[in-house]
Amino acid sequence: MKRSFTAIVLAGVIAMVCAPTVPLRAQAVANGGWVCGLVTLENGGIAVEPQLRLVPPDQLDAEPVAQMAAGPRGQFCFKDVPPGFYDLLAGQPGWPRQPPRRVEVRSGLINRLTTSIEVQFEPNDPSVRYEESFDGMSPTDARFFLRQLVTKADRTSLEEAARRLLPKRSVAIDVNNLSQGFDPKPLVQELMRQLENNLLPPIKTARYVYLIGELGDPRLEDVIVPFLLQKLSDGRALPQAFTLAEKPTYVSDYVIQEVVRYSGRDFKWKYGESPIRNQSAVRRAREWWRNELAKKSENR
Repeated sequence: MKRSFTAIVLAGVIAMVCAPTVPLRAQAVANGGWVCGLVTLENGGIAVEPQLRLVPPDQLDAEPVAQMAAGPRGQFCFKDVPPGFYDLLAGQPGWPRQPPRRVEVRSGLINRLTTSIEVQFEPNDPSVRYEESFDGMSPTDARFFLRQLVTKADRTSLEEAARRLLPKRSVAIDVNNLSQGFDPKPLVQELMRQLENNLLPPIKTARYVYLIGELGDPRLEDVIVPFLLQKLSDGRALPQAFTLAEKPTYVSDYVIQEVVRYSGRDFKWKYGESPIRNQSAVRRAREWWRNELAKKSENR
Protein backbone atom coordinates (compact mmCIF):
# COMPACT_ATOMS: atom_id res chain seq x y z
CA MET A 1 0.00 0.00 0.00
CA LYS A 2 2.85 2.34 0.87
CA ARG A 3 4.58 1.74 -2.45
CA SER A 4 1.37 2.43 -4.35
CA PHE A 5 0.84 5.73 -2.51
CA THR A 6 4.42 6.86 -3.31
CA ALA A 7 3.93 6.06 -6.97
CA ILE A 8 0.70 8.08 -7.05
CA VAL A 9 2.39 11.11 -5.42
CA LEU A 10 5.35 10.94 -7.83
CA ALA A 11 3.00 10.77 -10.80
CA GLY A 12 1.14 13.80 -9.50
CA VAL A 13 4.33 15.84 -9.09
CA ILE A 14 5.47 14.98 -12.61
CA ALA A 15 2.07 15.98 -13.99
CA MET A 16 2.16 19.35 -12.22
CA VAL A 17 5.67 20.16 -13.48
CA CYS A 18 5.06 19.17 -17.04
CA ALA A 19 1.40 19.99 -17.59
CA PRO A 20 2.00 23.58 -18.87
CA THR A 21 4.16 22.41 -21.78
CA VAL A 22 2.73 20.64 -24.81
CA PRO A 23 5.15 19.13 -27.35
CA LEU A 24 4.53 20.20 -30.92
CA ARG A 25 5.96 16.89 -32.10
CA ALA A 26 7.45 14.03 -30.12
CA GLN A 27 8.24 10.43 -30.98
CA ALA A 28 6.46 8.21 -28.47
CA VAL A 29 8.37 5.01 -27.71
CA ALA A 30 7.88 2.34 -25.06
CA ASN A 31 11.36 2.74 -23.58
CA GLY A 32 11.59 6.52 -23.96
CA GLY A 33 12.81 9.03 -21.39
CA TRP A 34 12.09 12.62 -20.44
CA VAL A 35 14.14 15.85 -20.40
CA CYS A 36 12.77 18.68 -18.24
CA GLY A 37 14.12 22.11 -17.41
CA LEU A 38 13.71 25.87 -17.47
CA VAL A 39 14.57 28.56 -20.04
CA THR A 40 15.53 32.04 -18.84
CA LEU A 41 16.91 35.21 -20.37
CA GLU A 42 20.57 35.98 -19.68
CA ASN A 43 19.66 38.98 -17.54
CA GLY A 44 17.55 36.81 -15.25
CA GLY A 45 14.23 37.68 -16.89
CA ILE A 46 11.51 35.28 -17.96
CA ALA A 47 11.70 33.88 -21.47
CA VAL A 48 8.25 34.22 -23.04
CA GLU A 49 7.29 30.89 -24.61
CA PRO A 50 10.67 30.11 -26.20
CA GLN A 51 10.84 27.40 -28.83
CA LEU A 52 12.91 24.30 -28.09
CA ARG A 53 14.22 21.54 -30.33
CA LEU A 54 16.03 18.26 -29.71
CA VAL A 55 18.32 17.30 -32.59
CA PRO A 56 21.00 14.63 -33.06
CA PRO A 57 24.44 15.63 -31.71
CA ASP A 58 26.35 18.12 -33.90
CA GLN A 59 23.48 18.24 -36.43
CA LEU A 60 21.92 21.58 -35.58
CA ASP A 61 20.00 21.89 -38.85
CA ALA A 62 18.69 18.32 -38.84
CA GLU A 63 15.02 17.40 -38.53
CA PRO A 64 14.27 17.59 -34.80
CA VAL A 65 13.57 14.42 -32.90
CA ALA A 66 11.19 16.49 -30.79
CA GLN A 67 10.21 20.14 -30.59
CA MET A 68 7.94 22.19 -28.37
CA ALA A 69 7.10 25.60 -26.99
CA ALA A 70 7.96 26.12 -23.33
CA GLY A 71 5.36 27.24 -20.82
CA PRO A 72 4.57 30.83 -19.87
CA ARG A 73 7.46 30.88 -17.36
CA GLY A 74 9.94 29.03 -19.52
CA GLN A 75 9.37 25.54 -18.11
CA PHE A 76 9.46 22.54 -20.45
CA CYS A 77 9.42 18.72 -20.52
CA PHE A 78 10.19 16.57 -23.53
CA LYS A 79 8.32 13.27 -23.05
CA ASP A 80 8.88 9.78 -24.46
CA VAL A 81 12.09 10.60 -26.33
CA PRO A 82 14.22 7.69 -27.60
CA PRO A 83 17.28 7.11 -25.36
CA GLY A 84 20.55 8.70 -26.42
CA PHE A 85 22.45 12.00 -26.52
CA TYR A 86 20.94 15.10 -28.13
CA ASP A 87 21.66 18.79 -28.67
CA LEU A 88 19.00 20.94 -27.04
CA LEU A 89 18.35 24.24 -28.84
CA ALA A 90 16.38 27.09 -27.31
CA GLY A 91 15.28 30.14 -29.30
CA GLN A 92 13.50 33.39 -28.64
CA PRO A 93 11.76 35.24 -31.51
CA GLY A 94 13.97 38.08 -32.77
CA TRP A 95 17.07 36.83 -30.93
CA PRO A 96 20.15 35.36 -32.60
CA ARG A 97 20.80 31.64 -32.82
CA GLN A 98 21.82 30.16 -29.49
CA PRO A 99 24.58 27.65 -28.78
CA PRO A 100 23.37 24.05 -28.22
CA ARG A 101 23.37 22.22 -24.91
CA ARG A 102 24.20 18.51 -24.89
CA VAL A 103 21.67 16.43 -22.93
CA GLU A 104 21.20 12.72 -22.32
CA VAL A 105 17.95 10.77 -22.40
CA ARG A 106 17.80 7.48 -20.48
CA SER A 107 15.17 4.81 -20.85
CA GLY A 108 12.34 5.20 -18.34
CA LEU A 109 14.03 8.09 -16.47
CA ILE A 110 13.55 11.86 -16.16
CA ASN A 111 16.60 14.05 -16.75
CA ARG A 112 15.93 17.24 -14.79
CA LEU A 113 18.45 19.87 -15.88
CA THR A 114 19.95 21.42 -12.75
CA THR A 115 20.79 24.74 -14.44
CA SER A 116 18.50 26.74 -16.68
CA ILE A 117 18.95 27.18 -20.42
CA GLU A 118 20.02 30.81 -20.89
CA VAL A 119 18.91 32.66 -24.00
CA GLN A 120 21.58 35.29 -24.69
CA PHE A 121 21.09 38.41 -26.77
CA GLU A 122 24.74 38.09 -27.80
CA PRO A 123 25.72 34.43 -27.68
CA ASN A 124 29.43 35.06 -28.22
CA ASP A 125 32.54 34.36 -26.19
CA PRO A 126 33.51 35.29 -23.59
CA SER A 127 30.30 34.24 -21.90
CA VAL A 128 29.58 33.92 -18.21
CA ARG A 129 26.65 32.79 -16.14
CA TYR A 130 25.40 35.36 -13.66
CA GLU A 131 26.29 33.04 -10.77
CA GLU A 132 29.92 32.95 -11.97
CA SER A 133 30.23 36.71 -12.38
CA PHE A 134 31.81 38.83 -9.66
CA ASP A 135 28.57 40.77 -9.98
CA GLY A 136 26.78 37.80 -8.42
CA MET A 137 29.16 37.42 -5.44
CA SER A 138 29.52 39.30 -2.19
CA PRO A 139 32.09 42.15 -2.42
CA THR A 140 34.40 40.41 0.08
CA ASP A 141 34.41 37.09 -1.78
CA ALA A 142 34.72 38.79 -5.17
CA ARG A 143 37.66 40.95 -4.03
CA PHE A 144 39.49 37.94 -2.56
CA PHE A 145 38.91 35.81 -5.68
CA LEU A 146 39.88 38.60 -8.08
CA ARG A 147 43.08 39.32 -6.15
CA GLN A 148 44.03 35.64 -6.30
CA LEU A 149 43.54 35.50 -10.08
CA VAL A 150 45.44 38.72 -10.77
CA THR A 151 48.29 37.76 -8.44
CA LYS A 152 48.85 34.54 -10.38
CA ALA A 153 49.21 36.70 -13.51
CA ASP A 154 49.22 33.74 -15.91
CA ARG A 155 47.11 33.90 -19.05
CA THR A 156 44.48 31.41 -17.86
CA SER A 157 43.92 33.26 -14.57
CA LEU A 158 43.70 36.66 -16.26
CA GLU A 159 41.26 35.34 -18.86
CA GLU A 160 39.06 33.99 -16.07
CA ALA A 161 39.22 37.29 -14.20
CA ALA A 162 38.26 39.21 -17.35
CA ARG A 163 35.36 36.84 -18.03
CA ARG A 164 34.05 37.04 -14.46
CA LEU A 165 34.08 40.85 -14.67
CA LEU A 166 31.34 40.70 -17.30
CA PRO A 167 28.07 41.58 -15.52
CA LYS A 168 24.83 40.04 -16.67
CA ARG A 169 22.30 42.75 -15.88
CA SER A 170 23.91 45.94 -17.11
CA VAL A 171 26.89 47.33 -18.96
CA ALA A 172 28.61 48.50 -15.78
CA ILE A 173 29.93 46.60 -12.77
CA ASP A 174 31.20 48.23 -9.56
CA VAL A 175 34.94 47.53 -9.55
CA ASN A 176 36.02 50.32 -7.17
CA ASN A 177 35.94 48.03 -4.16
CA LEU A 178 37.17 44.99 -6.09
CA SER A 179 40.39 46.52 -7.39
CA GLN A 180 41.76 47.79 -4.09
CA GLY A 181 45.12 46.43 -3.02
CA PHE A 182 46.59 45.13 -6.29
CA ASP A 183 48.15 46.39 -9.49
CA PRO A 184 45.42 46.34 -12.16
CA LYS A 185 47.85 46.62 -15.09
CA PRO A 186 47.93 42.88 -16.03
CA LEU A 187 44.14 42.71 -15.95
CA VAL A 188 43.76 45.91 -18.01
CA GLN A 189 46.20 44.52 -20.58
CA GLU A 190 44.16 41.31 -20.82
CA LEU A 191 40.94 43.28 -21.30
CA MET A 192 42.58 45.34 -24.04
CA ARG A 193 43.95 42.21 -25.71
CA GLN A 194 40.47 40.73 -25.93
CA LEU A 195 39.02 43.99 -27.23
CA GLU A 196 41.71 44.37 -29.88
CA ASN A 197 40.61 41.08 -31.46
CA ASN A 198 37.42 42.91 -32.55
CA LEU A 199 35.37 39.76 -31.97
CA LEU A 200 33.23 40.95 -29.07
CA PRO A 201 29.63 42.04 -29.66
CA PRO A 202 28.61 45.60 -28.73
CA ILE A 203 27.30 44.93 -25.21
CA LYS A 204 30.44 43.09 -24.16
CA THR A 205 32.64 45.64 -25.92
CA ALA A 206 30.96 48.42 -23.96
CA ARG A 207 31.38 46.43 -20.74
CA TYR A 208 35.09 45.91 -21.36
CA VAL A 209 35.61 49.56 -22.28
CA TYR A 210 33.91 50.56 -19.05
CA LEU A 211 36.11 48.18 -17.04
CA ILE A 212 39.30 49.48 -18.62
CA GLY A 213 38.37 53.02 -17.71
CA GLU A 214 37.38 52.13 -14.16
CA LEU A 215 40.44 49.98 -13.47
CA GLY A 216 42.84 52.50 -14.98
CA ASP A 217 44.90 54.97 -12.99
CA PRO A 218 47.47 57.69 -13.85
CA ARG A 219 50.17 55.03 -14.29
CA LEU A 220 48.23 53.54 -17.22
CA GLU A 221 47.00 56.78 -18.76
CA ASP A 222 49.49 56.78 -21.64
CA VAL A 223 48.21 53.36 -22.70
CA ILE A 224 44.51 53.60 -21.94
CA VAL A 225 43.64 57.07 -23.29
CA PRO A 226 44.95 56.43 -26.85
CA PHE A 227 43.06 53.14 -26.80
CA LEU A 228 39.84 54.89 -25.75
CA LEU A 229 40.27 57.58 -28.40
CA GLN A 230 40.59 54.83 -30.99
CA LYS A 231 37.38 53.19 -29.73
CA LEU A 232 35.46 56.46 -30.12
CA SER A 233 34.82 55.40 -33.70
CA ASP A 234 32.85 52.31 -32.60
CA GLY A 235 29.37 53.19 -33.83
CA ARG A 236 27.60 49.94 -32.96
CA ALA A 237 24.30 50.47 -31.18
CA LEU A 238 23.58 48.48 -28.05
CA PRO A 239 20.41 46.35 -28.17
CA GLN A 240 17.40 48.23 -26.85
CA ALA A 241 16.43 45.21 -24.79
CA PHE A 242 19.32 46.03 -22.47
CA THR A 243 19.70 49.80 -22.59
CA LEU A 244 16.01 50.67 -22.11
CA ALA A 245 16.77 54.19 -23.33
CA GLU A 246 14.58 56.45 -25.39
CA LYS A 247 17.47 57.10 -27.75
CA PRO A 248 19.86 54.47 -29.10
CA THR A 249 22.94 53.89 -26.94
CA TYR A 250 26.23 53.38 -28.76
CA VAL A 251 29.45 51.74 -27.64
CA SER A 252 31.09 55.13 -28.20
CA ASP A 253 28.78 56.64 -25.55
CA TYR A 254 30.52 54.51 -22.94
CA VAL A 255 33.93 55.28 -24.41
CA ILE A 256 33.48 59.04 -24.17
CA GLN A 257 32.29 58.70 -20.56
CA GLU A 258 35.66 57.17 -19.66
CA VAL A 259 37.57 59.82 -21.65
CA VAL A 260 35.63 62.52 -19.79
CA ARG A 261 36.48 60.85 -16.49
CA TYR A 262 40.19 60.89 -17.34
CA SER A 263 40.21 64.45 -18.67
CA GLY A 264 37.71 66.12 -16.37
CA ARG A 265 36.41 68.03 -19.41
CA ASP A 266 33.19 68.24 -21.37
CA PHE A 267 33.72 67.63 -25.07
CA LYS A 268 30.04 68.38 -25.89
CA TRP A 269 29.32 64.79 -26.84
CA LYS A 270 25.78 64.18 -28.10
CA TYR A 271 24.74 60.97 -26.37
CA GLY A 272 22.48 58.73 -28.36
CA GLU A 273 24.10 59.91 -31.61
CA SER A 274 26.55 57.89 -33.69
CA PRO A 275 30.27 58.85 -33.86
CA ILE A 276 29.66 60.29 -37.31
CA ARG A 277 27.39 62.89 -35.71
CA ASN A 278 29.97 63.51 -32.99
CA GLN A 279 32.99 64.33 -35.12
CA SER A 280 33.46 67.72 -33.46
CA ALA A 281 33.53 66.10 -30.02
CA VAL A 282 35.98 63.47 -31.27
CA ARG A 283 38.30 66.21 -32.59
CA ARG A 284 38.11 68.08 -29.28
CA ALA A 285 38.96 64.92 -27.33
CA ARG A 286 41.96 64.18 -29.54
CA GLU A 287 43.14 67.79 -29.37
CA TRP A 288 42.97 67.61 -25.57
CA TRP A 289 45.20 64.53 -25.59
CA ARG A 290 47.73 66.12 -27.96
CA ASN A 291 47.98 69.06 -25.57
CA GLU A 292 48.45 66.68 -22.64
CA LEU A 293 51.27 64.88 -24.45
CA ALA A 294 52.90 68.24 -25.24
CA LYS A 295 52.78 69.25 -21.57
CA LYS A 296 54.30 65.94 -20.52
CA SER A 297 57.07 66.37 -23.07
CA GLU A 298 57.88 69.87 -21.74
CA ASN A 299 58.05 68.62 -18.15
CA ARG A 300 60.60 65.93 -18.95
